[in-house]
Amino acid sequence: MSEVLTLELDPALLNQTEKRAARLGLAPAAYVQRLIRRDLENPGAPYRFASEDLVGAFRLGGASATNSRARENLRRASSKREVHR
Repeated sequence: MSEVLTLELDPALLNQTEKRAARLGLAPAAYVQRLIRRDLENPGAPYRFASEDLVGAFRLGGASATNSRARENLRRASSKREVHR
């Protein structure tokens, strides 16, 4: 028997989740289950950069846009803004 897990999502995230699930031909619940299963199958696997918000936001010198590279560039950009206020 299945158990119920309730998630609170802001409307924008719920909308994106529903759209992504539809593109994959899945119900939103099946999409979330798929993500959870994938994560649990590889508990030690590093996360790859998957944020569409920051893709192309930084010049990374031809290197792949990993989470750590994007965060480092964001830190540098933030610190420069603080200095030049």
